[in-house]
Amino acid sequence: MELNLEIVTRDVLHAALSKILMKKGMNENEIYEITDYILAFFGFDDYLVDNILTPIDRDIFYYLEECGIFKTESMEVNLLKGRQWRIHLWTYRKDRIREIIESKDVIEVEDPREIYEKFFSERGEGL
Repeated sequence: MELNLEIVTRDVLHAALSKILMKKGMNENEIYEITDYILAFFGFDDYLVDNILTPIDRDIFYYLEECGIFKTESMEVNLLKGRQWRIHLWTYRKDRIREIIESKDVIEVEDPREIYEKFFSERGEGL
């Protein structure tokens, strides 16, 4: 079956995160919380601007970048007064997401529980 990644849906993102996070002891409910948390930033877009992230949000995104889910990019925009403005973006690595989902193995990564617990405990959610 061909995996269509034109839009990274909840099911697709959850499948990839499950392959990465289940071996680290996270359960389905926790993985769905992280999936929904990420999709709340992206919606139906493939990118988001970094400056909307808090330091805790950014920690989670950096962790998922190490896992291969995201990559960062930057671009420069010319302002009306002639100055340049550098914008940092997060984008999905759809090729890697496809590989993760289609892999028969569980992906080995560092333990995400510390980041997860810190994020959701500060917001009074989860766990």
